[in-house]
Amino acid sequence: MLTTCKYLNADIVVCGGGPAGCAAAISAARAGKRTILLEYRESLGGLCTNGYIIGIAGVIDGICKEWVDRLLEKNHAVTGPGGHHPQVEPEHGKIELEQMVLQAGCRLIYGAHVVDCVKEDNRIKSIILYCKSGKVEVSADIFIDCTGDADLAFAAGVPCEVGNAEFMGLNQSVSMGFRLAYVNVKKYREAFAAWEKSELSKPIEQRRRYLFAKQQEAIANGDLHEILSPANLVYTLPIGTPECTDVTLDATHTFDCHCDDVIDLSRQIVDQHRKVLWFVKFLQKYVAGFENAVLENMASMNGIRDSRRIVGEYIFTGEDMGRARKFEDGILQHTEFYDAHVATPGVHGATRHIHLPYPVEPGVCRPSQDDDDFMHHPFVAMGGYEVRTNPREYSELPYRCLIAKGVDNLLVAGRCVSADYHALGSIRIIAPSMSMGQAAGIGACMTIDKGLAACRELDGKLVRERMIELGVKLNELPGGLWAEHRNMPGRIVVNQNDACTIVNDEGDDALRGFTFSLGKNEEKKK
Repeated sequence: MLTTCKYLNADIVVCGGGPAGCAAAISAARAGKRTILLEYRESLGGLCTNGYIIGIAGVIDGICKEWVDRLLEKNHAVTGPGGHHPQVEPEHGKIELEQMVLQAGCRLIYGAHVVDCVKEDNRIKSIILYCKSGKVEVSADIFIDCTGDADLAFAAGVPCEVGNAEFMGLNQSVSMGFRLAYVNVKKYREAFAAWEKSELSKPIEQRRRYLFAKQQEAIANGDLHEILSPANLVYTLPIGTPECTDVTLDATHTFDCHCDDVIDLSRQIVDQHRKVLWFVKFLQKYVAGFENAVLENMASMNGIRDSRRIVGEYIFTGEDMGRARKFEDGILQHTEFYDAHVATPGVHGATRHIHLPYPVEPGVCRPSQDDDDFMHHPFVAMGGYEVRTNPREYSELPYRCLIAKGVDNLLVAGRCVSADYHALGSIRIIAPSMSMGQAAGIGACMTIDKGLAACRELDGKLVRERMIELGVKLNELPGGLWAEHRNMPGRIVVNQNDACTIVNDEGDDALRGFTFSLGKNEEKKK
């Protein structure tokens, strides 16, 4: 049995060096607190950098914006129209985060596996690490769990949830990112646009997504035996030329997952490795622009979307999103749709709606259309009303969601935050995770400075106010693409991806005119 060989001490210890953990550590250290960031890999950035999920979705503000801006200034990131959804070069993204952490004055320790903690009453006295040095004990006034899996919170006895009743405890499907070289993105985009245009001439029920249809073609020809990806994004890296560049994809799905079970995690990884190879061969043969593509890397992280979620002082819900709820202690603006990737095999990538017994405003609602095909809802037909988020609206996440129940000196940020299954499926993305981390760092510092006995004693409104003082625009409406949506005339419809979009035409009532969207190309002609 290993005995403790090192003792470390800090004011604040952050566990996990993904986007949330980096933001928490930077935030705490900049406020003058002795801060340690623990990460068990050899680089920072989590699934964004090590997992090749390089697109930064969500409202980008605060430390997240600073990181992206630094990369853009050095030509290590690109942005889409209006600056929306920037994509970062992952290797430089790792280094930039490392520099920001160290420049803030935070101590960084790699190779640190958080395995247990020592508690006295309702406080964590110290945490136990295993690493190359052996067993290490780290004490602090406040701990922030950004492990993604709530590892520290779970060890400390914080109540956690996994999955939900509708999906029988299964987690969302898992994907593995990978990086390809020598891709002609210009040719791919032209082929994609031509396909989208041709689909508009077909009846709605016959329209198919480009890569999905290509996979069906490969299956018919005997080159694939199953749909590997119901839906996926192609991320372009800021290198090369449009005719020859690198891309990353998050394009394969493993289903029926239990992401808190090491045996099943191993199954997922092996399944992903072979599916990535199959998908690359498919792209080379069937998709324009990928003929000369070469597999450079598979991600060093399994693309887990959810595992444990803590039960905090408040549980952010899918209904909160549908109602576009705002909170006095709101610490981030959330503009995205529901995004719980389907747990079992099917033709859908993700479920963009929830079911409630009643319609809610300003959510876009209709009576349930569930026809027992069990694609979105594999175990039970869902009744009531389908609720989708309104693309002209946004919700806020309250600071209370970061406060762990039952432990006085523990905050949580990132995809293990206190939220229900469908809400977590949406807010788990990178920009909101970094905003959570920044808020957790600020809250931890304020709790110490005010001499409070427990994190829950701090008024979350003070955290919000401090974020605004630091330049986070929580007191303004979301700008950029979100402002365009908010001010765009037209009716709201359900599109081919099951989410809501705005069609720029006149006529049907928004809540009754449920058709598929015409698509951007057709909208511009009107």
